[in-house]
Amino acid sequence: MPPIRVLHLFSNSKWTGPAEPALNICVALRGLGVDARFACAPDAGASVNMVVATARDRGIEPVLSFRLNKHRNPWHNFLDRRALRRWIAAERPDLIHCHLDNDHEISLAPAAAAGVPVVRSSYAGEGFPDTARHRRLVAGTALLLEPSELAQKNDTALFGIPGERTAVVPGAVDTERFDPRRETPDGRRRLNLPPDAFVLGIVARMQTHRHYEDLFEAFARLAAENSRAHLVVVGRGTHQETVGFEPVRRLGLADRVHFTGYIAGEDYVGMLRAFDAGVLLVPGSDGTCRAVREVLAMGKPMVVADRGMLAEIVADGQTGLVCDGTPDGLHAAFAALAADRARRSALGRNARAAAEAHHALPVQAGQVLSLYERVLRRTATA
Repeated sequence: MPPIRVLHLFSNSKWTGPAEPALNICVALRGLGVDARFACAPDAGASVNMVVATARDRGIEPVLSFRLNKHRNPWHNFLDRRALRRWIAAERPDLIHCHLDNDHEISLAPAAAAGVPVVRSSYAGEGFPDTARHRRLVAGTALLLEPSELAQKNDTALFGIPGERTAVVPGAVDTERFDPRRETPDGRRRLNLPPDAFVLGIVARMQTHRHYEDLFEAFARLAAENSRAHLVVVGRGTHQETVGFEPVRRLGLADRVHFTGYIAGEDYVGMLRAFDAGVLLVPGSDGTCRAVREVLAMGKPMVVADRGMLAEIVADGQTGLVCDGTPDGLHAAFAALAADRARRSALGRNARAAAEAHHALPVQAGQVLSLYERVLRRTATA
């Protein structure tokens, strides 16, 4: 039986939230024998096209036959539809797999004309917004892959999606890259943290809606009662002065809160390894909360607020602690972990085991391949 041929479309040239999972699933599907092609925007203006560069680094030569703008452009979308019709006629894919709204919109007419089913991965942790555009996109989709049960529930209710046209495929993490046993740069040494420090860490842009004020208030209480407590903030943001730097100075925490700015590559993995526990209070632009899974894969427990899909990723009392997100709730969770090294270690072991069993890339790829086969069987009998 010939391998399934799939064209993945990604309408962006920037290394945004969905870029890594979209590329990762292509690589992992290839490992299972799928003929997975990856198409992305060829032009990044004056900057480096990180999507193209990263695809090539991972052994995939991207298809650069389409414009694939991030935002809808009527003329460019018309040209892309025409080019996609030609590509489908020449390459005869079994499926088109879309990852963003504009590539999804571009794909529908050419795919329908050729009788090729369209699969869409959603990265909206709570489901799509209620817009006419999303109604059209969902209506033309053979299968919607949801990142969470919450998203599936909301989208099913909003759009009336039949059960056979939706499935939950939780986000994945590269458990080989994010492996606590691997040698990485020393994040603690980079920040000059004391050897016996209890280190909380957050990976999130400094934006006004990310509840940093609650985090800093809770941490200030912990720092007042525990001289070993330190907080590491990985990320940056246009509001970092008002959201991060100024509140920390005002609370007198300048020597206990450490801002790393943007970190990438092995330095990023090493910084996660420096944590004793991670924390996240609200999903950000990457609605699938990829950083949470990365921290868990590093064998670190997470403290999360019960917002969005966070409680689906972190099993309360098993791989971390889920609280109400208030300063009181956060402080209680922080203090409990700071006081009990054995509990932290047990939660961390559970977190790593759960990542390997449920969120490793080959596991996700196996789920997606099974769903591809389901769509093709349904299409063949329609």
